[in-house]
Amino acid sequence: MLKKYLPIGLLAAAMLAGQLSAQQSSGKPAPAAKPAAVNAATDGITDRMVPIKVASQTVKADPVVLTNQMMLVFMERMKTGNLKEARDIANEMVFGSEKLQDTDQKVFKSFHSAMEMELFRLLEQRSGSKREIDWVEQPISDGYYFLAILDFQEGKHEEALANLQKAIFWNPVRSAFFAERGFMFLRKNSGADIVSAQVAYEKALELADNPEDFAAALRGLAFVLVERRELQKALACLIVSKEFDADESDADEEIQFIRGIDPGLVASMNLKTARDVLKNAKILSTYAPEHVAVLVRLADSYKSPKDAQRAVLLLKKAKEMAPGNTEVANRLKVLEKK
Repeated sequence: MLKKYLPIGLLAAAMLAGQLSAQQSSGKPAPAAKPAAVNAATDGITDRMVPIKVASQTVKADPVVLTNQMMLVFMERMKTGNLKEARDIANEMVFGSEKLQDTDQKVFKSFHSAMEMELFRLLEQRSGSKREIDWVEQPISDGYYFLAILDFQEGKHEEALANLQKAIFWNPVRSAFFAERGFMFLRKNSGADIVSAQVAYEKALELADNPEDFAAALRGLAFVLVERRELQKALACLIVSKEFDADESDADEEIQFIRGIDPGLVASMNLKTARDVLKNAKILSTYAPEHVAVLVRLADSYKSPKDAQRAVLLLKKAKEMAPGNTEVANRLKVLEKK
């Protein structure tokens, strides 16, 4: 079924049209690590203006805003076909990263949002680690991601996977990086690695904290499951994915593909049975609980009454992710009364 999907030349054309992407199960490029506007509920909570040292200059900037700006410039160069400048920008983003070495006491990471930072902190604490976490004020992880995109486009698939692994090292909690990894394992010029692709998509699903990333991970996992002839699980992934991203036509196309193989299976499955199938298969059908815990922790960090609105925004996002969470609902109710 791999032949059903876009060849790398079409993926490259889509990227040059402005879609840096991880190709998901329908063969249509779907957004992966994309520039995101600063979200008042998560990204903009640090209020940091810091000196950023890069190869050519030192500037003062918010690290999240800087990342978004460099990503936009990179994509503009890709869109115009100026791959050399695009690579120069990516290299600028990772400049000097080799000088930052982790120790037993301190670890350096390059996050895209405060929510990612807090999720990493939570996972570190659960593992028993007491290392200090230094959020590097430079978009290193995104720089390596862009180098991976460029390498893959040029047919250097092993180099692409190596650079993507560096991106994951610098930001181990970015769902889109793992979705991209799943795609690359499927499209390697040395042959598809289905097992590694499945592991990558499952990790992307676990880390997804927004509807687009969650749906994309489910679609990618569905593609792998179709390849493994596990059609029931694949169909369940696709049906649930539409609850998170109803406008995405990729899922519909893949469901039609499964219908052609087993029309009875498609006719018999609804959202409830799809969720049951995923539960039995130990596949997430909604966000991992860690994301809600992170939002609650971030909300709790606002002690001053003047910051109450920020806490409310965070708890509202938590409620959207877990509507049945009574702790979140009660905390939100208390704050909204103030």
